[in-house]
Amino acid sequence: MTLELHHPLDGYYQGTRFDRSGVFKSLVFKGVEMCGEWFQKYSPTMHDAVLGPAEEFSPVIPGPSSVIPGPDRESRIILKPGVGLLDTGLEPYDRFKLYKILDPGLWEVDGMRFRHILKGYYDYIKEIVVTGENSFRISHKFEAHIPFDGDVYNHNFFTMGKMEIGPSRKIDFPFRPEGIWRAEYDSVGFTDSGIRFSRALKEGESVYTGDIHEAGKEGMPYEMTVSEGPLSVHIKGDVPVFKTVLWANHRIACLEPYNKVSLAPGQAFCWSIEYTLEG
Repeated sequence: MTLELHHPLDGYYQGTRFDRSGVFKSLVFKGVEMCGEWFQKYSPTMHDAVLGPAEEFSPVIPGPSSVIPGPDRESRIILKPGVGLLDTGLEPYDRFKLYKILDPGLWEVDGMRFRHILKGYYDYIKEIVVTGENSFRISHKFEAHIPFDGDVYNHNFFTMGKMEIGPSRKIDFPFRPEGIWRAEYDSVGFTDSGIRFSRALKEGESVYTGDIHEAGKEGMPYEMTVSEGPLSVHIKGDVPVFKTVLWANHRIACLEPYNKVSLAPGQAFCWSIEYTLEG
């Protein structure tokens, strides 16, 4: 396992979308690179230049006085946990854009324990622990210093040693899933226990469903398995999710479980995710 430390000026990831703490660079299991660069071109400021388990918090407006005057234009301040305070102008926030960071906060790193303090707003700790020869855990604690109402999800960029998404990539849940696909796809669909691809996705093609849940119920447990041939990654969280998203293109298939984060000042939200690799 190789992680990238957060270096604000010359770090591997300098985008303003994903949490910058503990960005995975590589995860090799039994000689196979389970997490590798899935994008064809790399830029440190690319919004999704992240690998492996990568987390994103929803943006939050940090109070009624979030619009500030300036000599040339007014700006709106957006709070992006794991990144800092962003200047988004007066346009609606767009996660795919790169924004100016007004306040990057204070970063503390101790081994694989990352702490991000944004004074007056939050104190966030993320720790990655290797728990066995084939397992690791990501633990989090987010303490709000202002009213906070948002969510956090993990993008799970697992390449599984193969840069092609097709019938060999399998996704399974411990229940019968259902959801609404963005379009009528001839390449992917639900089964009684998961999701299967009927053919390889073509370059430039993507598929999406934004509300995977257990059939007949709202939400779903935080548990799923991604496999490619004999290799698999079992993912289990200790807090139920309110939805799970699948996004895939011809190089990557990502399950994105969402946790709700709703806190009053002084309250904290703690959650952990366990990863077990088999094969």
